[in-house]
Amino acid sequence: MTPRLKAAACCLVSALLLFTVSAPAQQRNDAASRQAWTLDEALAALALQPRDAYLQYVALQLARRENRFEEAEARVRGLVWDDFDSRAERRRDADLFGLFTGALAVQESLQLDSMRSVMPVGTLSATPAPRDARTVQVSTLAGPTIKSHPWEKMLAGRKPDISALARAVPEDFYFAEFRALTKLLDAFDAGDLWGSHLSNQAFRDSLTLDVGERLKRQLAVETDTHTRPFYDLVVDEVAVTGSDPFVREGSDVTLLFRVKQSLLFRGRMDAFLEDAAKAHPEARRETGQYLGVEYTQLQTPERDVSVVSAYPEEGLHVRSNSLAAFRRVIEAVKGRDAQGRPVRRLGDTPEFAYMRTLMPRGDAREDGFVYLSDPFVRRLMGPVVKLTERRRLLCYNHLRMIDHAALLFRTEHGRAPENLEELRATGAAPGLFGEGLLSCPDGGRYALSADGMAGVCTRHGHALRLTPNIETPVAQVSAEEAAEYRAFVAEYNQYWRTFFDPIAFRLKVAPEELRVETVILPLIDNTIYTGLASALGGRPEPLDDLPVPRRDIFSAGLRLNKEQYLKELRTRPGRAADFFDLPFDLPGGPEARAKTYGLISEGIGNQLGLHVYDSRPPFDLNMPSVLGMLVASGAGRGARGRLLDGYEPLLALALVSLNSPVYASLPVADEKVVDEYLAWSDAMFSNAARNGRRRRWLDFEYDFYKYRLATGEQARAFGLSFDPARFTFHWARIGRGLYVATKPFILEDLAALNAQGQAAGTATVNEDLTGHALARVRASNWNEVLPDYNRSWAENEREACLNNLAPLADAARALTAGPEAPSGEALDRAAVELAGRLAGARFNCPEGGTYHVSTDGRQVSCSVHGTAAEPRQPLSPSGQSAAGRTMRALSDLTATLTFTDDGLHAVLVIKRK
Repeated sequence: MTPRLKAAACCLVSALLLFTVSAPAQQRNDAASRQAWTLDEALAALALQPRDAYLQYVALQLARRENRFEEAEARVRGLVWDDFDSRAERRRDADLFGLFTGALAVQESLQLDSMRSVMPVGTLSATPAPRDARTVQVSTLAGPTIKSHPWEKMLAGRKPDISALARAVPEDFYFAEFRALTKLLDAFDAGDLWGSHLSNQAFRDSLTLDVGERLKRQLAVETDTHTRPFYDLVVDEVAVTGSDPFVREGSDVTLLFRVKQSLLFRGRMDAFLEDAAKAHPEARRETGQYLGVEYTQLQTPERDVSVVSAYPEEGLHVRSNSLAAFRRVIEAVKGRDAQGRPVRRLGDTPEFAYMRTLMPRGDAREDGFVYLSDPFVRRLMGPVVKLTERRRLLCYNHLRMIDHAALLFRTEHGRAPENLEELRATGAAPGLFGEGLLSCPDGGRYALSADGMAGVCTRHGHALRLTPNIETPVAQVSAEEAAEYRAFVAEYNQYWRTFFDPIAFRLKVAPEELRVETVILPLIDNTIYTGLASALGGRPEPLDDLPVPRRDIFSAGLRLNKEQYLKELRTRPGRAADFFDLPFDLPGGPEARAKTYGLISEGIGNQLGLHVYDSRPPFDLNMPSVLGMLVASGAGRGARGRLLDGYEPLLALALVSLNSPVYASLPVADEKVVDEYLAWSDAMFSNAARNGRRRRWLDFEYDFYKYRLATGEQARAFGLSFDPARFTFHWARIGRGLYVATKPFILEDLAALNAQGQAAGTATVNEDLTGHALARVRASNWNEVLPDYNRSWAENEREACLNNLAPLADAARALTAGPEAPSGEALDRAAVELAGRLAGARFNCPEGGTYHVSTDGRQVSCSVHGTAAEPRQPLSPSGQSAAGRTMRALSDLTATLTFTDDGLHAVLVIKRK
């Protein structure tokens, strides 16, 4: 055979081989699944489930194929929080630097921005502006310039008790120590229960992210009911530490155990490590040594297991999910770094010692202590962490988009994609991830996970378990990134102008009580805080001393800085005249001003209380929110001490009384002064009632009369009429209190308590309720209002459950696209499992309902709440729901605030039945 014939034959054979290899794959790609989305179908589904980021992606990507991107983009743009115009650019950049923004919160906005950016030039996306190609060394960027407190001076030579674990962590890590591992777990369980309830109610969110379970799997630690007694036996105390708070997305977490029985403890912990290695044969196991400390590291490729275990000294065990963080902790234990330089440990700092003088170790009210130090906050706001997290958020968005593209591909082709190129070639992705504007901003390479259903970055890891920032610090950034960070620092310095604010929490967790106490010093130096501190200043006082009827369900008490405000008024005669003039066009003048001044300065005390009665509300009104807004408006910009000025208290009473009977209480300092003022003002109100007639259609008519309570006290009533509506205030001095109520029976109840000699109505919280502000929920008094509360909670749970249906339906649609699709209950379970695996969460109905996939595999319904198109719900939460368990266990909730020279002291006490 001639060479030319040989060459032709080789080419023919190669073409045949290539065809036989590629033909099946091409045939698979061309076969459209029966579950493939249409654009109109996706837009219709999005109208019922607007919060589903995957549906947003599907609509945008299908619109790209059909040249209808502008239409779909306008629909999606209206669903995300940011307005995508030039004014929103700065807001989005600020969100990327936000401390509590979180990856999930910004992903929808970033996804839409990414989809717009890769549109062909000349369509919706304008030609991108040229970028500054210069780079900036992060080391040259200055963080916030706020100075630190003079800790040594504040400590004044005192030497409080400091734990050994506090001397085993770096000063710029957060630190949480508990006197027992079970107390740490109890605190987590309580936070999970209340967090689930608040998430359901506030955000209509019922998926469970299982951050704690994920961390325990990563760290190869078991804490089931069988192992808890073991920990109580062998563990003396435990601490948790880390370099940043982004635990939900992925952060370094290190556990430190101070143990009593080292051999027994080590045997069990090493067994956990062996079990994890057997369960994950793909895990890489290594041993090493750092600063003379031997360690074992076990890590799977996608970090679902990632643990470094060591015993640096007798009785101390360190277990971390990050080798970089582990090394920082070992440096703190040894007191030096790899170069022999001394390391500053948190427990050795005068800052930590000073905080321990405010919250002494060993206090009976302390099961756990959490501290965010000055260096931790400073590091968190610094350029390395902020710019590293900014890039990680941008990469996270790309990884989630790869997840969406893979799910879209599986829905259209009945199988998982083989690589990123296949996603681009089939139109499941807007381009090739890893190229151009779809590249990792920190130089990482993208690929599909082992199951082909998720994105993985060589720099930032898996979207559900991002590589901790401490392992990927940025060294240089673009000029644009540097400018954004400088703008963030300038804005930050405006709010925190005096000192950095370390924050401390003290926790007590018991079956009957959950107590959280915090000290924040010296607080944000801004208008809201200074206004509140001025309005609510002075010596702290007991705020729950007056009698409280058994029908009182909510109380708010304020210790007003009356002395300071009166002093200011005396120096400003013009404002004093306005303040002491009587309302409702009552006669004023010097006599009225003198009488009112005497009432406020001598007759009444320093407190104002607002109370809500148990009743069936005629319509829904968030009463605590209304009161909070009124307080905030009274202490806001340009309103120094304004809580004593104007008509805020009367307005609060009027608004809340539309929904429930309410009353205000004022302690009486001098009964004679109050009685004389009330008698003197009778003539004023009588004159207004007889002469106040409507002259314009917006005018009010007045009414006034007096009557006796059953116990003999003189009561008064003043009515405001605006035909056909009428609003009446009732007031009386009863014992040591002056009360203004919206219903006369409230005064009767208060008078009956006074006749019985009751000093405080329902003092069910064994806590010192002394401070400057108090909020108290008396859940044990809920009776008539409870059905409406229950219905409202059940409505929020329905919303949360229905928000689960979209990701479950997305998963079901992909599962039923293949040739061997499950059906029936197997499909129901598979949809929940796949949706949970893709989201890194558990999708569960708050009421314990079960999810069922429709026969066509395109819809999911809940046995309790139905579907988004046909919703239903029970009238009250069951005992299985977070709301039901939380509210049935709640007896009393109290929160107090106290402004001191140290800063703000806040105490939250939750009493449980």
